[in-house]
Amino acid sequence: MLQTLARTAGAVTFALAVLAALPARADDLHVVIRLYDMATGDAAGRAAAMRTAADAIASAGLRVTWRDCSRGGAAHPCRTVRDAGDLVVRVMPARAAHGSVAAVAAEDAEVQLGFAPVDPAGGATVIATVYYDAVQQVASRTGLRVPDLLGRAIAHEIGHLLLRAPGHGQSGLMRPLWTDDELTQNRSGDWTFSEAERRQVQAVARESAASPTPSSADGGDAEAAGR
Repeated sequence: MLQTLARTAGAVTFALAVLAALPARADDLHVVIRLYDMATGDAAGRAAAMRTAADAIASAGLRVTWRDCSRGGAAHPCRTVRDAGDLVVRVMPARAAHGSVAAVAAEDAEVQLGFAPVDPAGGATVIATVYYDAVQQVASRTGLRVPDLLGRAIAHEIGHLLLRAPGHGQSGLMRPLWTDDELTQNRSGDWTFSEAERRQVQAVARESAASPTPSSADGGDAEAAGR
């Protein structure tokens, strides 16, 4: 879960248990992500968001292979069975259930950008969700390009799936709170994985490649993204 705030906020301490590295080069590590854009129909904006997300995920040493399963996407419709280890991200028009995020307008309010379920036991979960209306709202307030913020929100939620660990980092892409000031300054270090997170992602990727296990799309603790 990612949160952004218009006011300065402290991040939650994130402790990572680093797994033992298995033989494999970082250059060989990659992840397949299926993207379902149910909100925009904007192929060019979606492509830009995917590039931004891929750049952020590359800071963890993983190459991304995209399957654009969206209407108008290169892989639409995705009829093949999802392989073990493939991840899914959904771009939804708006947050469902308990009220609309778009209604949150106060400058000191939190707006949820998305969420990803995380299994506290470290099991694999595969689906992340990002809310397009919330991304538009925050981008408009901070002057960011929507595809840039969308791509970073996607990368953050995919990061939870890759790390297989609850919690957040103290800095960088996986921090839980993104302030208006941070978004406006757009520092490159704010959109990368830390070295500890990089090692964790690579260890999980090597372990998954060596012995793929069935993935679960449900269950676990939701790590949400908000503002």
